[in-house]
Amino acid sequence: MRKLSISLIFSLFVMSMLFPLIPIGVKAQNTIPTFTVGACGPAPIGNWDGISFGATTGDYFRYNALEGLFDLPYSADSGDYSNLVPVLATNWTIHSRPDEMNAAGFMNYGGVDYMDITLRENVLFHDGSDWNATVCKWNLDRLMYTLGSINYCLGSPATIDSAVSGNRPIYWLSVADWYPYRTASWDVTNYRGPFLGGTTYLNEYPGFGYSSVADQPYGINRFPRFTNVTILDGKQSGGTVRVFFNDWGTGPQYLSNAWVRFISMDTYKDYFDVPIMGYGDVPGFPQDDPLTFPGHLIGTGPYMFDGFSIDTGTMTRFDNWWNASAQQAKGWHKVPSVSVVTFSHSTAGYAARTTAIVTGDIDFAYDHSWEPLGYSDVAAAPNLEYIDMGQENYGEVMVLNCVNETYLRYWYDVSFNLSQPVGSPYTYPILSSSNIKEADGTLKPTNGVDRAFRKALSYAFDYDAYIALYGGRVVRSGGLLAGTHEYYNPAVNLPTRDLTIARQTLLDDPFWGPICAARGLTSTTDDWNAVAVSNPIYTFEDHYDGAHLESYSVLISSLADIGCDIDATDDTPQGGTYPAILAGTLPLLSCDGFALKPYHSDINDLGYIQAYYQSTGIIERIPTAGTFPFIGYSRYIADYNSYPYAFPYKAGSNMGFNYNATCDSLIAKLWFQNDTGRQQYYSELADWAQNYQYPMLYLGNDLTGRAISKDWVTAWNWNWILRFDSVKYSPTAPVPGIPGFSIGFMLSASLITLIGIAVNLMRKKRIL
Repeated sequence: MRKLSISLIFSLFVMSMLFPLIPIGVKAQNTIPTFTVGACGPAPIGNWDGISFGATTGDYFRYNALEGLFDLPYSADSGDYSNLVPVLATNWTIHSRPDEMNAAGFMNYGGVDYMDITLRENVLFHDGSDWNATVCKWNLDRLMYTLGSINYCLGSPATIDSAVSGNRPIYWLSVADWYPYRTASWDVTNYRGPFLGGTTYLNEYPGFGYSSVADQPYGINRFPRFTNVTILDGKQSGGTVRVFFNDWGTGPQYLSNAWVRFISMDTYKDYFDVPIMGYGDVPGFPQDDPLTFPGHLIGTGPYMFDGFSIDTGTMTRFDNWWNASAQQAKGWHKVPSVSVVTFSHSTAGYAARTTAIVTGDIDFAYDHSWEPLGYSDVAAAPNLEYIDMGQENYGEVMVLNCVNETYLRYWYDVSFNLSQPVGSPYTYPILSSSNIKEADGTLKPTNGVDRAFRKALSYAFDYDAYIALYGGRVVRSGGLLAGTHEYYNPAVNLPTRDLTIARQTLLDDPFWGPICAARGLTSTTDDWNAVAVSNPIYTFEDHYDGAHLESYSVLISSLADIGCDIDATDDTPQGGTYPAILAGTLPLLSCDGFALKPYHSDINDLGYIQAYYQSTGIIERIPTAGTFPFIGYSRYIADYNSYPYAFPYKAGSNMGFNYNATCDSLIAKLWFQNDTGRQQYYSELADWAQNYQYPMLYLGNDLTGRAISKDWVTAWNWNWILRFDSVKYSPTAPVPGIPGFSIGFMLSASLITLIGIAVNLMRKKRIL
């Protein structure tokens, strides 16, 4: 018995010493699990082909399966072409146009005539075929050929998918937009078809034939952004191409990863003049049968697309990726498989995604205003790291209808007929003569508020209260440009809450002054709130939805501070329908104001600026009863983003419905400037908007970030979609042990037993 006790004591002693050294419950680091991303949106991957492309959650697959020539990194501080980073190209030479005076009377700077591009060697597509100059040219020609419907390859306009026609104006530009700025050596007038007497026609360009979109009458002729692609060195792998541009200076931007990503010519040889539609999105398009379609997203990227099932898509690492060795030497590009789980775009979907990442069902999720995470829950989770990424490029504004300058009256003038586009996810009422006219045939009022009122409201809005509602997750807007924009000028004044200025503006105005006086209001009294309740000087008509409740609630109290009431309509979509967006008691396009979150990039933002601010006209629309010559429609360079071409997808384009020659002139000049000129004209445009026109209240930008399990590490220097080759498995957290088994309990039990036995033996020896 004594021998057994001593042996037991020794065994337990050894166990108590060794247990802390045994790595029980620690994850094995030689097995890398699937990395799982959580995103919000429709489950299918969407139209990923550049011809039919539309941003969706499928961007996770597109950005990781397909690559372009070069890209601007996330950290780039400007859109200068010197900041481009090589991807499928290794180097390039830009051949500039001469700086010249244009027909509009100002200098054109920074033109690009063509680029010589050296392509990366030893690059393979997922199907094993080579990346080379022939493949590069095939891809670019395919983009221009199909979007231009060369030789009518797309058939009649009625058969062309709206996704394709929506991308067309990006690469087929309106002659009427650009010819006012022609120079001695650059004259797009020559590209016009026979209807406009052009001297050079498209079928003279190598690679292009007769275009159904370039040969349209009545001033809507278009010309291709790329003239043609010439192979200078046609090697089996790599090579050199020369790309000629027809636009003035933005051609290289539209060759970057953000716009053009290359697909396998070998796999898609039968799709040169056929758009590839999204996975499962178009019932008539072949999907999974290899006899009718070769598969989706066959590119050169670090991951290969596997497929989609219910709400989850998967990708597999491409081991022959050209950058694999370099990345793997740094510990990256080692994750063998990735999955993307989609959650619904709804309050319930956002909550479910937050729960999923807190509980570990997903490993990574972005926190955007349009797919928010529960920040407090995520920040408090011990298994997660929340990485702040600064302010978001989507910033909320309150659009103010600029009375007597409204775009809407042009719809009245031509009895414009607007219905929802083909494939629209929502149902919109039709805007026609039946709902723009009163019963007696007179036009309904366009409403809106004048400049003095817009200024007063800009200084009355309680921006601090608005920001406080977001618990520190929103920063004040920078104005026309975000505070992070390369040409943001903090010296340009931006209205802040100042009730003295707000009220005095109304008191001094010839229209509002007598109204205020009749109610006994002065700049020093506190009676404005009482007047707002009893006898408001104005009732503001507001159009809002559930995504903008914070700004709506602050608007109510801010209006009361200048003696005004509010009449509002909630147009949160119900069952896929926006009942009041065009019709109803307060239609969106004739109310006094509405909130939305437009997108502005930190760099290369001019297209968005133009779409939101420049005077607009009816684009490519012919009045039903019109006869030639038709009404002279106004033109603008970025027309694919503007009213009514893109409405209602980009509701709020030409925000404030401005007609202002100063604004239009500044925007036009910005397309043709060097760096000094861009800084000057962006500042002048900001001053015009923020201190003269007041087309909107500039509210705030959400702070954005990403949440990731502490078992994973991500690098970040590209676009807003995560590159999966920049993910690394680095387990830190313990996993559950054997059910019912606890190391702590075992150690405690062994020590208690050891002490008990020792005491018992000592008693027997009468030591105690």
